[in-house]
Amino acid sequence: MGILDRIERSLDRGVTSVFSPGRGQLKPLDLAQGLKRECDDQIQVLDRTRTLAPNVYTVYLHPQDFERFSSWQDTLLDELQRVLMEHADKQRYMFVGAVSVALEQDEEVRQGRFETESRTERGSVAPATGAAQDSPGGSPIVEIDGQQYLLTGPVTVIGRGGDADIILEDTGVSRHHLELRAEPDSSLVATDLGSTNGTFVDGERIRTPVPLHDRSLIKIGRTRLTVLLPGSGPAAW
Repeated sequence: MGILDRIERSLDRGVTSVFSPGRGQLKPLDLAQGLKRECDDQIQVLDRTRTLAPNVYTVYLHPQDFERFSSWQDTLLDELQRVLMEHADKQRYMFVGAVSVALEQDEEVRQGRFETESRTERGSVAPATGAAQDSPGGSPIVEIDGQQYLLTGPVTVIGRGGDADIILEDTGVSRHHLELRAEPDSSLVATDLGSTNGTFVDGERIRTPVPLHDRSLIKIGRTRLTVLLPGSGPAAW
């Protein structure tokens, strides 16, 4: 947790005057440990091979603690989300939506303490943990630049726009470039959404919807995607 350590040292240097002498200071590592406990406490065992973890987390802080973390909030939240995803991967948990962490102020929370809550919120895309990759009859996975996305919804839109399910920072990609649609028979179909530069599947430009196979290679703009299909029927959550 190197980034959390660096945030902690910066906080200690910058705003120790917020806390009165003798009062314990809340550390980023405390938040990380608390979120992992929240994750463990709220899991749902679906069957022998699948354990579902919540993917939306809120941390409630005293206003002074919230202010103390505010200058580092974006970096801190990114790191806390990474910690949760690594924890889920290690524990063989699965998600059904993107992992998010939010900080909120609550005057009823004591200074130096925090409270957490979580929920499961289905989205079109979720982090592909090891459990999701190994689950028979699971959802399709798309790998982009070494990062894997579990396609948990029936339709996934990939593009540069902020409302895409998977957002790519590639100027050669249109705002809504590619649609991946899961069919009832567990197959996956790729459709170009009228993009400027086109979509290429296994080296061929597509102009109509095209069924994909396991390890299909898709190129949009400068970005390459690899499709990993489940070995059997669709997952039932």
